[in-house]
Formats: sequence, C-alpha cells, structure tokens
Amino acid sequence: MRLGYTARASSTMLRHPREGIERVRGRIDRHGDRRELAALGRPLSEHYAVTEDWVPALHKAIDVPWPCQEAEQFGKVWDATVSGLAAAGLRTGLASYGGWNDGDRAQAGAIWCLVAHLRPAVVVEAGVAHGLTTRVILEGLQRNGSGHLSSVDLPAVDPALHHEIAIAVPAGLRSRWTYVGGTSRRQLPGLVRRLGHVDLFIHDSLHTARNTCFELDTVWPALTPGGVAVVDDIHHSLGFSRFTERAAPGARVATRHVTGSGFWGMAVKARLGPGSWSGTPPGTLQATRERRHERIEASVVGEIARMIRALAPDKRHPLQIQPGRGRQTLLFRDQLAAPHRPVIYDGEDNRDPAVSAETDFRQVDVEAAAFPAADGDFDLVIWNRDLVTVKNLGPALREVRRVLRPGGVLVVAVPNLAALHNRLLLLAGRQPTTLHIGNGDHVRGFAIRSMTGFLTRDLDFGLLRVTGVGLAPASTAVLPGPLRGISHTVVWALRKPDR
Repeated sequence: MRLGYTARASSTMLRHPREGIERVRGRIDRHGDRRELAALGRPLSEHYAVTEDWVPALHKAIDVPWPCQEAEQFGKVWDATVSGLAAAGLRTGLASYGGWNDGDRAQAGAIWCLVAHLRPAVVVEAGVAHGLTTRVILEGLQRNGSGHLSSVDLPAVDPALHHEIAIAVPAGLRSRWTYVGGTSRRQLPGLVRRLGHVDLFIHDSLHTARNTCFELDTVWPALTPGGVAVVDDIHHSLGFSRFTERAAPGARVATRHVTGSGFWGMAVKARLGPGSWSGTPPGTLQATRERRHERIEASVVGEIARMIRALAPDKRHPLQIQPGRGRQTLLFRDQLAAPHRPVIYDGEDNRDPAVSAETDFRQVDVEAAAFPAADGDFDLVIWNRDLVTVKNLGPALREVRRVLRPGGVLVVAVPNLAALHNRLLLLAGRQPTTLHIGNGDHVRGFAIRSMTGFLTRDLDFGLLRVTGVGLAPASTAVLPGPLRGISHTVVWALRKPDR
C-alpha cells in the first residue's frame, strides 16, 4: 500500500512540478518552524496569550452583544455535517484526511458566528479537505441570503483522496461557492485582485510561518475595516504571531481546539486602521505604493470623522457623494448624535451589502445632472477625494451648495497638486500622481490656497477648518499647520452662511 501511495504521489509531483516544488519547500519550512518553536523558551499558550473563555472574547472583538443565539443553530448544522460524512463511510477529526485534521468544532462555531454577525459579502478560504468548514460557511451564507465563498485549495498529493475533497458540501449550497485549485502562492493574489475586497478570510492550508504570513499579507490589505481573519493551527509556527505584531489588528484572540492539543486564532482589522489595497502581490514596488496610498486614505477618513465629530455633531441629515463601497459613510454617520438615514449619490451603486441595508442610494451624474433633492435638504455633505474626477467642477459644487441648508456643513477632501512628492516629481520631469494620463480618471488638480479661495470667495462658504494629511512617502499623519501646503491630501470643513 505504501508503494502504491509513493507511485501516485510521484506521478502528481511530476505532472505539476511548480506545485511539487512548493510541497517540498513546505516540508523544509516545517523543520525550520519546529526549531524556532523549540527555541522559544516558554509554552505556546503563554506566547499566544491563549484565552480559555473565548466565545465572549470573540463577540467583544467584533463588537456584538454576548450571549447570542447562534450557538444552537450551529450545533444542528455541525451534527448534520458530521453525520452525513459518517453515513458516507468517512471518519472525521484528527488525521482523517491524508494525515491532516478536519475542521475543529470550536473554530467552525466561531466562523458560524462571524458569518451570522458580520454578514460578509465576500469570504475567502485557503484549504478545503473534506469541507467541514466550507459547509459551515455556506450554510451561514445561505441563511443570510447573501454572500459568496471562494476556496483556494491544493489537493492532497495522493489522487486517491481527491474524490473526498469537499464531500461534506451538498449540491444545494454550491451556487454560492467557487473552488480554485492550486497553491495559495499561485492562486490567492489573483483571486484577491479579482474580488477587490474580502470581508472574512479563513486560513486552513499549510501552516508554516512562510505560508501563513504570505496568505495573511496578501489578504489583509484587501480586508474591509472590521473584517476578520481566522487562522487554524497557529501552534505549528510563529507565523500568526509575527503577522499580528506587524499588522497591529484591532483585536486578536487565540484559543484551544476542542480536539487535540493545538490552538487557533483570529485577528480583527481595526475600523480606523490601515486600509485595503488592490491585491498587488506583496513585496513589489507597486504593492508598497498602494499600501502607502491606502494608509493615507485611512488617515483622511479618520480626519474627516474627527472634523464631523468636532464641528457638526448636531447635524442630522447627511449626504455623501461618490463614496465607493460606502463603509466610510457609516463611520461618518456614527459621529452624529441623532442621524437620519444617510443618502449616497454616485454614478453606480457600488455599496457593500451591509452599507446598502443602512443607506439610501440615488444614481446621479455629478457632471451634468441637477441633484435629486430640494433646496436645503441636507445639513451635512461629504465629498472625499473624487472631485479630481469631475470636469464640470463649478456646477457640481453649486449643486452641493443648493441642497445644503443654511448653517449646514460641507467637508471636502482632495489630493494636493502641490504636495511635496508631486513637486519633486515635476522637478524630475515626471508626472505628478494627482493627474493621470493613461486611464483618464484624475483630470483636475488642486492646491490649497486656490481651492480655499474658490470655496470661500466664489461659492461663499465660511471656512471652519483646513488640515493637511500625509507627507508621502514618510508619514500618514495629520501635519502641523505650516506643513499642510505640502501635504498629500487637504481636507476642508466649511459652513454655508445662514442668510
């Protein structure tokens, strides 16, 4: 039997040499991880600060009430899944799939709660095996009535096990599921690029430090603020520890498996932490630029939120123009003491499902059309960054002024054409990043003095505050007043006169 396995495994390695090299590299990495763990000098439970009473900790980490009512429903789903596998003649649990373990009940229960509470639109999983965790996710999405799961999976090296892949997933749930075969190193970056963002990520593939960090580094920038990464078998390496020290998540939980002696963990992305990016492979110059840009954008969003909280907490009827997926709209709403339901104007409805449930959308061509609101309908308007894409700037901002009631507040943020990095690029004969050539979306540039004059003199707004955010590539912080003229992005808060 062992000879047969060797022959089948060798055939797989020869037919798929790139994946075969990764399998060999994985074995080498595991030896290195064992040496690191042996040299740690203290129990892993102490290193990871393992939480025994993890269920309340999980709910606190994602800011939802505890106790919740999801545990009973999860038990039914889990028991039905295990019973179905047993009826098919398959055992579950430890070393049940080619020497690897099936999904742990505690971790699966946590994922069930995350799907129920976060209502993710985009879920990504690395590693499938029998598909117990896959089944739990899909059952939860089906119960929510929305969402899709994409699973990247390197099948077992022994083809005799391939018929068992995702055997726990019934046909009725597969319409919400995409299976992507191959190594995560080859498949995950492209998948993340295509998806654009991820709300929930589950790592349950090769648990070496190298692979764990690669998957988390690939997905984390695209993870939505408040999104969660769940990492199985963190006791196999120091990968989860290294990643969380570097990424500084808003919350981290580590706890024990129900079976076996190992641990699993989860990390929650801070709502005002580093932003998402487009999924460019980590380690490239483009990825570094995109991460820096997204960190500055997160700082800009945070500065707008602080301005609203300081200058307009009594406003009730907010409008945001061109917010993309709209997560920031909910953050801005939460700065108000007693807000009405926010309204979004954009050319297309790109809102996340969670945002759609809590906002109203109007399709508006900001270039040409009058806004679909009466005079003075809103008392707070936010337009973050996308003014650089507007050709007919004057008419658009006059429409903003019209729908803003007297005494209302306008918050505008735009990239700064006179930013330090743009000045240096022009001196070197290069194109400033604020103005694009190829894709044609950034067609306007703004400098702080001229834009302030236009807003106050031509549009008759009163200036409440102006700040500069970020000094690329060195800082993403709000800059002192004397430096705001060379900042990456400028943010204005303005008030419409009462007359």
